[in-house]
Formats: sequence, structure tokens, C-alpha cells
Amino acid sequence: MGKYLRLTGSIFFLSIIGLLAAGPLWAQVDTDSLLRRIDSLEAKVDRIQNRNIRLLPQNRSQTRSALESGRYGGFVVADLNNTKLTIGGFIQADFIYDFKQPGNTQAFVPASIPVNNAARGNTAFSPRQTRLTIGSESDTKLGKLKTILEFDLFNPDGTSVPRLRHAWGEVGRWGAGQYWSGFMDIDVFPNTLDYEGPNAMVFVRQIQVRYTQPLSRKSSLAFSLENPGSDVKYPVDSGLSSRTLYPDFVTQFRCNFTEGSHIQLAGLLHPISSQTAADVTSTEIGWGVNLTGTVEVSKRSKDNFVYQATYGEGIARYFNDLGGGGYDAVVKSKTALQTIPVMAVMGFYDHWWSDKLSTSLGYGYLKLDNRPWQPVTDFKSSQYGVVNLLYYPSSFVKFGLEYLYGKHITIDNQSGDNSRLQLSMMYKF
Repeated sequence: MGKYLRLTGSIFFLSIIGLLAAGPLWAQVDTDSLLRRIDSLEAKVDRIQNRNIRLLPQNRSQTRSALESGRYGGFVVADLNNTKLTIGGFIQADFIYDFKQPGNTQAFVPASIPVNNAARGNTAFSPRQTRLTIGSESDTKLGKLKTILEFDLFNPDGTSVPRLRHAWGEVGRWGAGQYWSGFMDIDVFPNTLDYEGPNAMVFVRQIQVRYTQPLSRKSSLAFSLENPGSDVKYPVDSGLSSRTLYPDFVTQFRCNFTEGSHIQLAGLLHPISSQTAADVTSTEIGWGVNLTGTVEVSKRSKDNFVYQATYGEGIARYFNDLGGGGYDAVVKSKTALQTIPVMAVMGFYDHWWSDKLSTSLGYGYLKLDNRPWQPVTDFKSSQYGVVNLLYYPSSFVKFGLEYLYGKHITIDNQSGDNSRLQLSMMYKF
């Protein structure tokens, strides 16, 4: 019995010695495993953070041309399987005072200013420039796939209900959906607070299909078939009515000299179809040429000058001041239309006092070469002038005060003018 106890004690003692000797080894194994698990968790957290980051906008991404063309950044909400999804936009509040009867109270449209308008002031507060943009980028075998879905609150009926701005997709050299017309140049939109922009600017979104052919590293040629339709006022007793038969055809050449300078030349064919009471269809061809560009005046200060010169016939629907007015053509008989010539020029200088302070100054002129069959109360010409002072306390915020002047003249040389002050506050997200 004593021998058995001595043997058992020896085994117990040896076991204790073995455990004590092995303790550091087990501790090392457990520590290594724990560190590997921590590293794995940190890697997972990093991946999640990379999918949900706020990209820092580039300098001066709050300018109007950058906002309109979507170069203002956003939240990356997903980045999986070669697809990046972003959400961006801004909140904007406008505080507007008109010194005379304005016509349009929330967008400065000289053509809407009443003739011989009274000097009655008007105040309007509006959040309708507020915007939401959802975009994506994917790598595919056909090339880079990009999409954009964008809404704002600027409904024509005056309600703050979301309105579709863009619904566009492109892969490789092909694009389709609703986007800026190929006949316009969004990069010449001056840095204004006013929603509408210059009277003379070609500015319209179109449902279209577009093909872009690069010519060199800095130049390209694009072709698009765009939404068919026309903008004509048909008197009730004319016997004519509108038809949509043929899409508009646009050709665009663009050359980028530097990051801040470019030139663009676009041509447009705009078929205007109508039918008589006897169901006889006829088509007039509107046409236009649009030369636009930006000139980087100073690389150090980023000052630039934007310009546009446009001429054509039957293309009034493409202009800020004339869209919806019915000035593409005029009814000259019960069987025929006559297109109306239009000419427009504008130029705006953007000066940066510092990285946080800028001023834009410019002028636009728009004129129709009216036809004898038009009423004398129809639009003849308009003018648009603007000067502002804008402050950028951060990459996500913009405040500004703007003065606008507009004048509207009719065929019989009656006129109305108005001055407007607009204070705006914009917050990007």
C-alpha cells in the first residue's frame, strides 16, 4: 500500500511539473490565435469603413458648373464586385426679393417679366433647388459602366414634389436615357445662385441615345438622336396640330486644352412636323450652331471666362428664356409653318479673391428675328445681367448674395424690366 501511494505521488508530482513546463507554450499558442483573430477583425472593419466613406470634394466643387455636371462628390455607400455606389446632393435655401413684378418668382426668367410691370416688390423663400443624386461605376468587359439618377424639387407646377432631372447610363462609348442635350455645354454655366441661369444659354435635358468617339487624348466627336417634338403655338382656327415624327440629330466636337480650358462646337437638326385637318403631314427643318468654351485666365487664381454664341432657326425650345413659349415656328397659313430665327450670346467672368471668396459677373442677350405672322405682343428680345459675392467656409458649405437684372421686349417695342436680390445658403452632403 505504501508503495502504491509513493508511485501515485510520483506520477502526480511529474504531472504538475509537466503542466508547469507546458504552461508557457500553451499561453503562447493562445496569444498567437487571439492576435490573428484581432487582425482579422481589424481588416473587416477597414473594409466596411472603406465602403462607407465621405470623399473630400475637390477645391471649388461648389461652383455651379461643377454642381450641374455632378463633380461635387458624395458618400460611397457600397464598393463590391467592381461596382461603386455613391449618394450625393445638397440642401439649398433661397431668399429672394424682387423690386418689380417678376413673372416667375423663384427663377429669374426675363421673358416672363410682364410688359410695363408695376414697381411692386415681391418676397419669396424657397428650398426647391435642393437635390439628390445617386450614381454608380462598374468595370465590365464592354468598358466602364456609369449611371446617374438625380432629382430636385423644382417642379413646373410650383409644388415641392421630387422631379426627375437625370436618368442616364453609359457603357464604353454608348449612352442612353435622360441627360443634358449634346447641343449644350454644361461647363459654361456661370457660377450663379439663380436657379434658371442666363437667358441666352442653351439649356435642356433630353431623352436620347448618344455615341462618343475619342479623336485624341484631348478631343472627341459625339453623335446623338434626341427627343422628338417641337414648341409651336397653334391658333384654334388654324386647322394645324403638332406631330412628333423624327428625332433631333446632334453632332458635337469638343477639345480640352487644359484642365480649365476647352472649346466645343455643336450642330443641331430639329424637325418640326405638323398635320392639317385633312390629315396631311408636313415637316420644317430647324437647325442651329452652338459655339461654347471656357478660358482659364489665371492658373494661380483659377479665374476663368465662359462664353457661348448661338444661331439657328426653329430651335427656341433649347434656350433657357424661350423653352415652352411656342417660338420654334409660327403658323403662316392653314397648311404651313415658318421657322423663327434666333441669335444668342453670353459671357461671364469668374474671379476668385481667395480660396473662400469669389465673384461672378456677366451678361446675356437673346433675340428672335420675328416673322410677319406673329402677334405684336410676342417676345422679341431679352437681356440678363448678374453680379454676386460668394463665400465658401468649407468644402461642403456655400453662402452668397446676388444681384440680377432682366429686361423683356416685345415685337411692338413694349418692355418690362426687374431687379432681384437673392441670398442663398447651400449645404452639401
